[in-house]
Amino acid sequence: MTLTDIAIQNLRRRRGKTAFLLLTFMVVIGITVTLNTLAKSLQVDLQKSLTQYGANVVITPKSEHFTLSYGGLSVAGVNYEIQPLNKDILSKIETTPNLMISGIAPKIIGSVAGIHKQYLILGVDFPTELKMKPWWHITGRQPSDREVMIGSGLAKQENLFIGSTLELNGQKYSIVGVMQETGSSEDKSVFANFKTTQIITRLTSWSMIELNTAQPDKTAARLSELLPEAKVSQISQLVQGTKESVDRFSNFSLIASTLLGLIGLLIVFVTTMGNINNRIAEIGIFRALGFRRRHILSILIREILFVSFSGGVLGVLIGEITPTLLGPIAFQKTVPFQFHPLMALMVISASVSIGLVSIVFPASRAVRRDPLEALSYI
Repeated sequence: MTLTDIAIQNLRRRRGKTAFLLLTFMVVIGITVTLNTLAKSLQVDLQKSLTQYGANVVITPKSEHFTLSYGGLSVAGVNYEIQPLNKDILSKIETTPNLMISGIAPKIIGSVAGIHKQYLILGVDFPTELKMKPWWHITGRQPSDREVMIGSGLAKQENLFIGSTLELNGQKYSIVGVMQETGSSEDKSVFANFKTTQIITRLTSWSMIELNTAQPDKTAARLSELLPEAKVSQISQLVQGTKESVDRFSNFSLIASTLLGLIGLLIVFVTTMGNINNRIAEIGIFRALGFRRRHILSILIREILFVSFSGGVLGVLIGEITPTLLGPIAFQKTVPFQFHPLMALMVISASVSIGLVSIVFPASRAVRRDPLEALSYI
């Protein structure tokens, strides 16, 4: 019988204590992997949103904001002196050199009265819009003059479909397309070309202009000087709050992982010390049978290595699966299962290290006892 066989038999004889140690490693590693997997998934999604989103610079009408205050408390105020984006603003942008713009998508956005409610209507140039937003998928076709397209949410809510008519400002318009679900306010909007939108809303200026440029920082700065009547923003600025939240969650995951590691080390250290103190007589028998100190120490180390490695592997599996279950509940998003080899290697190594650190001191102390003193515990 080898030292490994003896270590395995010892673990089998102490199933309760072995199960407790295994569960400790599984919980610590599982929670650590879950938190870090969620943080990594949120970072990847944020980066994907920034890279896949067609527009990275947005131009909107500039306005002054008046904030109301009552007793030192600020409440929602009003916007005044709203400066419209005139039609000639596009020619200014297109004729300005060195902006490196690859796409321009102006929009007319307004509110229009239906039979029972108000609708949000978006006037767009469909070829340009579809190029900048590849996630737009249309069932049916793009609307022409006096035709509209609706979002999937609006279609379900009012039981509308291709071929139906939608009454807007007392006029009926044919529905020729339905926008597939995007997860945004577009799902409950009405879409039309510029001519139809202007007839319905009577708006003559742009509500918003989206740009795609290779150098969003420089382009935004240049357009801010060129268009003092407009507000120029980068998409990265618009998602700054989301980025800060993701960074805070990542920092929390790192701190929580460190604290869990320390707590796990303390629990394993106390548990292994108690187990070894209860095995003083067994160690004395091994010494009396001729086992050397290094043999006994090797057996104890192999026991904790089996438990810590198995707990680390099981914890990684649990930690990789749990985010797929928690994502829709905690973050209202689907987290696909994805194995992270580097993270798995790091946490399993940390699990084994915790086991080794917790066993070295009590095991070294136990094997240094005199065999006769150890046998006295029988």
